[in-house]
Amino acid sequence: MATKKKTPLRSTPKTRKDRDLDKFAAGAGRKKAKADEIYPWEEPHVREDVKKTLPLRIDEPLYLKLKFIAKRTPYSMNSFILDRVIDEIEEEIARLTE
Repeated sequence: MATKKKTPLRSTPKTRKDRDLDKFAAGAGRKKAKADEIYPWEEPHVREDVKKTLPLRIDEPLYLKLKFIAKRTPYSMNSFILDRVIDEIEEEIARLTE
């Protein structure tokens, strides 16, 4: 009968030195964008006429409120959300790419 070879116990992983953690923490929040960086939305193959879908999970009361707005205004549910989220996206992109 073959005997099972025992492997030596592995030691615990080496802990990182405090200086490595300090370097990591010092870099937090810094912008890594280069001056000549091309962002994904600036790629040559990106087209303005292509629409992408984004499933959005919201709770039922919020959904019913949105539906209420859509019935009583010229907005569809999608156009109401899109109209409000565009400005927020642009502000966040400006903040992240400064």
